[in-house]
Amino acid sequence: MTYKQYRTILLLFTFIKYNNMQLPPIRFTTQNGNFINMSIQDFFKGRNVLVTGATGFMGKVLIEKLVRSCPDIGKICLLVRNKKGKDTNSRIKEILDVKLFDTIKEQKPGLMEEKLYPVLGDMTELRLGLSDEDYSFLVENVSVVFHVAASVRFDEPIRDATIMNVRGTREVVQLAKQMKRLKVFLHVSTAYCNCIREHVEEKVYESPIGWREAISIAENLDPTMSSILTKKFLGSFPNTYTLTKLLAEQIINEERNNIPVVIFRPSIVISSLNDPIKGWIDNFNGPIGLMMACGKGIVRITYGDKSIVPDYMAVDISIKSMIVAAWHRSKSNLLEKENYVPVYNSASVSKSVSNEQLLDLGMKTLEQYPFDEMMWRPTIKFTTCFYYYYLSTIIEQVFPAIFFDAFLDLIGKPHKRLLPLQQKIYVVTMALSYFTTKSWKFDNSNFLGLIDKIPDVDRKEFDYDFKDVDIIEFMKNATIGSQKYLFNVDETKLPFARKLLNRFVWMDRILKTFGATILVFILFYFNIIPSTFLYNICCHFRSI
Repeated sequence: MTYKQYRTILLLFTFIKYNNMQLPPIRFTTQNGNFINMSIQDFFKGRNVLVTGATGFMGKVLIEKLVRSCPDIGKICLLVRNKKGKDTNSRIKEILDVKLFDTIKEQKPGLMEEKLYPVLGDMTELRLGLSDEDYSFLVENVSVVFHVAASVRFDEPIRDATIMNVRGTREVVQLAKQMKRLKVFLHVSTAYCNCIREHVEEKVYESPIGWREAISIAENLDPTMSSILTKKFLGSFPNTYTLTKLLAEQIINEERNNIPVVIFRPSIVISSLNDPIKGWIDNFNGPIGLMMACGKGIVRITYGDKSIVPDYMAVDISIKSMIVAAWHRSKSNLLEKENYVPVYNSASVSKSVSNEQLLDLGMKTLEQYPFDEMMWRPTIKFTTCFYYYYLSTIIEQVFPAIFFDAFLDLIGKPHKRLLPLQQKIYVVTMALSYFTTKSWKFDNSNFLGLIDKIPDVDRKEFDYDFKDVDIIEFMKNATIGSQKYLFNVDETKLPFARKLLNRFVWMDRILKTFGATILVFILFYFNIIPSTFLYNICCHFRSI
């Protein structure tokens, strides 16, 4: 809005007020067509949206929320990779065939299928692997872009991670720059992309290497050399994921004057709070995977500092805030100062609990709702001593895995082998050790400030204020939900599961007692500890 336009409107209102005149409500618009006081649902009405990473955890929750809470939205274009023997309709059915979409299927049958528009492409290809027809369609029709796709593997070779996370982001940005109706481009990063800093503010930090150089190296790097050079390329960064996500932010920051951008940084995203259902999750990443492994009796020790307070965020809270952030950015395109990139650290901060408290909550829930199939009694302990962790892993996890594999092979029962699983768990634990032994301070004032900007008409659907969340109840629902949605646990088998758990508890006690007795016997029989030592202890307790 220019100064002359503002002055004209001010004079008009002064004249109306002086003459006691009344006019119908006026909706002010900016030069590019954005309504300043438009609600979130009105903003998305009729607009086509592009979502990358729609087949991932956050992507699924995002498209479900957009369609359910904004039923008048236009088409949601999903960038999906081609699979042999599956057409686009099969891919849509595959995406929707999860419990997350049951609520909207019941409330609004057929709406999801009507709104979703799959576009065959590939984030690792130039021009996203899109056909000319699909590329033109997106340029002509899309107004909002949610760039969620990323490789989240910590052990990804630097070449593959750069191609996916950095060059892929560049290709999405190049597409967005040509979109004739673009109102906002929201890039999903991670709060840990600046993990080399203890205090992370809501701003863009410089990267140790330019994103153009990184792409050039990746494009010309021999795949066989990628794993060899990865450690040297990383520098002080713990893995390729965090570094490449920081590089992707540099691309977004450079384009701040060309397209309306937002950088959204979620922390560790876990199960849903309650929208649309409690405890939904579709992966074993983060603390949920560890709790499930403990519940099965597969993991009994982990490498990490039990006093560390990691930052977790429910996926539905992150998704609501993403939608609000996109709406607010489009609303303020001409109101914010130039050279400004809104950055939101989606971090819970005050609502997080320590590693020890988190696992304790999980173990208590697993005692009430145990698995009907388990290897041993659920338990967990933390250590920051690598040697103790390594030795305990061999004794308490690897040896039992070898025994169980051999026993089940002997009786001819088909099973998933436990020894390779233990190897994977060890690799993942080591990859996560950087984050389980350190703590960060995330500023989230911008993130929390968005809550007050949500219009009253949208609060029911998009208010993500989590100050009153009951952590104990949330972790209980997360644990139960993980059993339900990841393992398809039958609730009718709960009485049997509790009996099985009780049996393993007694077996664990008997085995520990027997082992302690044998150890004491060996120590005294071979005079490793003199018998007078035991006599002195007995005398001491008798005198008390």
